[in-house]
Amino acid sequence: MVKILIAVAVGVAIWMVALRVIRMLAEPPPEIDPDSIVTTDIKYRCSICGTEVTMTAISTSEAAPPKHCREEMDEVPT
Repeated sequence: MVKILIAVAVGVAIWMVALRVIRMLAEPPPEIDPDSIVTTDIKYRCSICGTEVTMTAISTSEAAPPKHCREEMDEVPT
């Protein structure tokens, strides 16, 4: 009887976690204000693998550099 109760409790816990993950994934991303987007010409390079990215538009509310290889990319001086 104890094993059945433990199995049911574990099953309910897994079900609740799965529903929470699905709800998080179903939410749309936050909207970006079109007035906050400005044109730019900033180049970034990944310090780990060397991948380079040129940003042609950027949101003024999100001024952080992009991430690659789980690290923030370094700005390349022009």
